[in-house]
Amino acid sequence: MNLDPNVMTECFSDEEKKTIMVYKYPEEECLFCSGKQQLVYFKRFYVCSPCIQSLPVLQVFIEGIERKRANETIKKKITPRRKKSLDRLHQAMKENPKASQKELAEILGFSQAWVSKLIRNHVDS
Repeated sequence: MNLDPNVMTECFSDEEKKTIMVYKYPEEECLFCSGKQQLVYFKRFYVCSPCIQSLPVLQVFIEGIERKRANETIKKKITPRRKKSLDRLHQAMKENPKASQKELAEILGFSQAWVSKLIRNHVDS
């Protein structure tokens, strides 16, 4: 398992199956070249930028992360229509806490897609 004294691990035991499981926490070094500079955490492993650039799939993943970060910095302005709709939605959710999106849409006279988008955008912000 490539364990040395500085590797962080966690042990679990299962008395029924009479097994011991050892979880090795990933070290902060590149999975491929063991570099410690410019690391990105990807699916339980660290990978450095030079290795990412040599792997097209990971490069696409990183570009997606960068786009997401760029989009987070650009705040969308809430239009008056959306603000009014959000206020009405919050009121309907308070009055009907167990209502589904479909039921809320019927109550408000909105499409279910618009209710879903309002909720999704509200959670993202």
